[in-house]
Amino acid sequence: MVRFIHAADIHLDSPLKGLANRPHLPADKIKDATRNALTNLVNLALSENVDFVLLAGDIYDGDWDDTITGFEFIREMGRLSQKNIPVVMIFGNHDAISKISQPLTPPKNLKILRSDSPESFEIIKDGEVIAIIHGQSFKNQAETRNLATTYPAPVAGKLNIGILHTSLDGRIGHDNYAPTTKIELINKGYSYWALGHVHTREEVHQKPYIIFPGNIQGRHIRETGAKGCYLVTFKDNHEAQLDFKPLDVFRWEVLRLNLTNASNKNDLEAKTISLIEEHSKIYQTTPVGIRITLEGSTVLHSWLKSSQNYVADIIQSIFTGISTDKLFLEQLKVKTSDFAFDQPQEQLTEDVLHLINQSLKGLIDNPDEFDDLIKKSTLESLNRAIPGDWKKLKDDNSIEPMKREWLESLFSEIVPVIQTIAKNEEKKS
Repeated sequence: MVRFIHAADIHLDSPLKGLANRPHLPADKIKDATRNALTNLVNLALSENVDFVLLAGDIYDGDWDDTITGFEFIREMGRLSQKNIPVVMIFGNHDAISKISQPLTPPKNLKILRSDSPESFEIIKDGEVIAIIHGQSFKNQAETRNLATTYPAPVAGKLNIGILHTSLDGRIGHDNYAPTTKIELINKGYSYWALGHVHTREEVHQKPYIIFPGNIQGRHIRETGAKGCYLVTFKDNHEAQLDFKPLDVFRWEVLRLNLTNASNKNDLEAKTISLIEEHSKIYQTTPVGIRITLEGSTVLHSWLKSSQNYVADIIQSIFTGISTDKLFLEQLKVKTSDFAFDQPQEQLTEDVLHLINQSLKGLIDNPDEFDDLIKKSTLESLNRAIPGDWKKLKDDNSIEPMKREWLESLFSEIVPVIQTIAKNEEKKS
């Protein structure tokens, strides 16, 4: 029996691109996520006492700002070296030989396959060759050659494994590096292909096994769901058991919240709670950043559009109440439509009034947004146009600047007036 771990696309110390303006995300939990996922990988290899580990490229995210990133990887590989667990790896497009300017000396258990031509490496256990790994690293980032076509023929009677960083037949969102085809890999005669480059987990084929494990830690909202590696057990050279093992310490998910018929803030809160409870499994073990898209036809549409920061705070407060340290709002997207425009004409008047009332109430309840709205409106320019001396007068000839208190009073009076006019018009018709 042979057991090994197949992982790829660690992207160690990958920067948190686009997350700086996401105020509800826990930067402290995300900053070291790739390092912690790598530690989890090594812990898994030690606890399962595997025969070897395969790393199929993009271990690094690019050249290092300093050598700390390299030392972190060497330190983790050293933990495996202490237990005599070999690691065989290749470089991919992000960490091609030409991109890493300050390579460090690897520990004795780490075998990096060369980049000038394919190389075969024997895994020996108790004096016996239990597997032969065939592979080739990228010398340059833009590797457009079909590397697999020059991989050697399998060694008869042995477990032959190919390790390759490739887009295979082409995958959406991934550059077409080291292109090859599923048929070519099948015909090579190996028992297992340990692939890297594609960040979405995929079992492309069985017998022979052609596997993308995906990356070990999702780095942003486009890399959703559990991320990890495969624990592979071969009982002979052909039959294998594949077990996916999550390694990530922070996840990403995208949810849609239908607000059709929601008419007030309480409805928004209730529907949000129901949605999260429906998907409770996603945060039971691992912290998760959730992007919520609000959809549906609702009288809250205008309020939602004009008060997105406030609504985001409402949703994050719900998240915190449900799970203090595991639920975080990555981003709120408002894609609702105006309920009034979808209704028969006789319903328009009442729905529009309700919409106005709810929108104004939302602004009044959120003084900062209210003040910001006034500053961006023509009211502010009118205020500036009032001569200073006129503002100071305390008699009937003075001009009172327009401010929140004045508008709140106006709003409370104008809605009933509009409602009365609308009802009178309805009686005439």
